[in-house]
Amino acid sequence: MKEGKSRAKRGRAAQSDSSTPERGGFALEFDAVGPIIHATMSGFWDVTVAQRFRAEIPAMCARVGGKKWSALVDSRTFLAQTPDVTRHRQETMILIMNEGCKRIAAIVSENGTYAMQFARIASEVGVANATFLDPALALDWVRNDLDQSPR
Repeated sequence: MKEGKSRAKRGRAAQSDSSTPERGGFALEFDAVGPIIHATMSGFWDVTVAQRFRAEIPAMCARVGGKKWSALVDSRTFLAQTPDVTRHRQETMILIMNEGCKRIAAIVSENGTYAMQFARIASEVGVANATFLDPALALDWVRNDLDQSPR
């Protein structure tokens, strides 16, 4: 995991679900400058929340316009999930890879359990991935890859 200073994000359009804090939830934002899809995931999901997350992803991917892009996931308040929810997350990673996602950076807390779960799932599907304690370093990691990749 990497550490450093955080910096504000701007210039994005957002959408979020209506999950309750007890059940967990998510918010999705598109950063056209990146192009980066920002996701904030929180709490403990049930399968319904995981399905809703996966259902909202294609519309967000369509906004990228066929370019290669990366995902920046703030999962500092996201917990390790059940096997059923984990399977949905893995299927979502496959979906976004097929839609042009090159890298996923997860911003994590000190909790090593979720960071290990994320790295295992992402590695199994074959997407480049890294975990970070600091949002600025995570953003730099996804942006640097996009700066070097052919468009």
